[in-house]
Amino acid sequence: MAVIDLVGVPVPIGLPEFKNDAKLLRRIRQLESLIELKHDMEDAEEALRALRNSLKNKNQQSITSLFDCTPWKISECILSYIVVLYAKAFTKGTGRTRLDGHVNEIFEKDIDKHICTIELRNGFYAHQGIEANKHQLFCLPNVPSPGKVRLNPNGQTTRMLMPMSIDLGMIDFCISKVKEYLRVSIDGLCTCIENELTTEQLEILIKTPKEELMNKHWQENSENIINPFSKRKT
Repeated sequence: MAVIDLVGVPVPIGLPEFKNDAKLLRRIRQLESLIELKHDMEDAEEALRALRNSLKNKNQQSITSLFDCTPWKISECILSYIVVLYAKAFTKGTGRTRLDGHVNEIFEKDIDKHICTIELRNGFYAHQGIEANKHQLFCLPNVPSPGKVRLNPNGQTTRMLMPMSIDLGMIDFCISKVKEYLRVSIDGLCTCIENELTTEQLEILIKTPKEELMNKHWQENSENIINPFSKRKT
């Protein structure tokens, strides 16, 4: 009975048989980007569960004790993480596939839910484009003396509790739709790449010892590791 390696080996795209195959490289980069987006959606989904737990009354005291702040601030931080993470799939970035050209295909008649989620990112979390949390300046008449006024920058601050003001089910729906689209796209692209590998490429992947491929082509190997803060290549 054959032993199946469920982890496998890195695809050695630096070898001439792969490096000179422009079509294959484009598809591999696209596939890797889609997989990264899938991970983002899974993280957003998990964070959404955490957000809902943070809003439960029974958890408020524990959150206050653990983080030494009001519970709504933790909920707000989680929601901002979710929204920004979700929007990454549709915003411009270097060296990564985007889904903004597939919005109609993904959401069809429910595109308004996606638009609302993106607008939450653009108008609130990434930029200040909506009226929420807009400060109104107050002053203290006759302070410090009659006929004078003193501005009071902390006098009137109204904060909108966004996690309790929006439909979290809408965001959950959007994440689920994107996850399903990515699942189908990833499966299809994997099948396409597998079926179009040349005889030479297949021979390298099958016959080259695992240790050799891991040592020379795994990017987490100490000799190949990439600075995680370096800019991606297009």
